[in-house]
Amino acid sequence: MGFRLLFAGLGVGLSLWLVGILVFGNPYPEFSAQGAAMMDMVWGRISLIDLYAGFFVGIALVWFLEPKAWVRWLITLATPLLGNPVLALWLVVRYRHLLTLSRHLLREVSER
Repeated sequence: MGFRLLFAGLGVGLSLWLVGILVFGNPYPEFSAQGAAMMDMVWGRISLIDLYAGFFVGIALVWFLEPKAWVRWLITLATPLLGNPVLALWLVVRYRHLLTLSRHLLREVSER
């Protein structure tokens, strides 16, 4: 329990730090210019496609494996805003549940 609480606190702390940088750092004037520069570069477009594909796959797994509807919605809304640390935090917090699901699935597959 202490391990999960430590990582959950770390994830929440880092997410709040990121939000603080975004809100108090006033990155918005630069955001548009830097976004345009990324879209002008081939590897910038590839990086954005990779990033959002990862978000989509991670959120799809959450919707498939998470039993609580409010958690699914929270992850769906928070991931595009705060990034992959949200998905990493979910994996840490739900580790035992996911381990139980995987053992059950492996047992079913081996019985066939």
